Amino acid sequence: MSSTKKPELATIERDQQQESTSKSEPVTEEMLDADEAEFNKLRRDLPGVKGASAAGIVTVTVAKNPVKNEFFRTHPDFHPEVLLVQHEEGMEKEFYAVDIDMEAPLKGIGIDCIKHRLYMIVTPRGGVRIIPISCESDNEWVRTKEIAMLDGEKRWVRIYSDRENTSYKVYPAPHDRFADPIWPDLKPGKIFRLAFRDKGRLIDSPEHPLFKKWAARER
Repeated sequence: MSSTKKPELATIERDQQQESTSKSEPVTEEMLDADEAEFNKLRRDLPGVKGASAAGIVTVTVAKNPVKNEFFRTHPDFHPEVLLVQHEEGMEKEFYAVDIDMEAPLKGIGIDCIKHRLYMIVTPRGGVRIIPISCESDNEWVRTKEIAMLDGEKRWVRIYSDRENTSYKVYPAPHDRFADPIWPDLKPGKIFRLAFRDKGRLIDSPEHPLFKKWAARER
């Protein structure tokens, strides 16, 4: 009987050795793709973290609130914290993410950067939005909105204004009214790029048009 291993057995052993080697190698920032590396740099809830972020669509809307009177679910694992500034463009308030290296330059021209927690929601029809919640506000509107975001991790809900108490109320959908949410198959860094960088809403240098406008340097 020949002692030579069968080709199939040799292939299996080689794959097992490669898998064992890959598991023992630490994940470094150099191994990340550009989206994940940029996203990890901007996150304020995981300072100094090195490694891959936890885990179609060509754009993601960033909005102050969910669509009015629309039910939604909240992604249970997407809660990154980043610096944001708001800019009013016509009737709309737009959110701009801020590179950590631009926090001091912005403060130098009187622009405050506020840490926000980002929540990703989806509607029954598949509409995806990012809802930023300020981490530095004790406003009841903000606080109760975040309560609604967290409630949406467990069930379908919608929010509506309780003006008498200057807050939001949460209305849950009847049990089994909607199917389980379907989330986009995108890594957090890609979601961030579609929501901010691809729209020009990442202030990452003094040459950004909005920074130049605020600094009265635009031509």
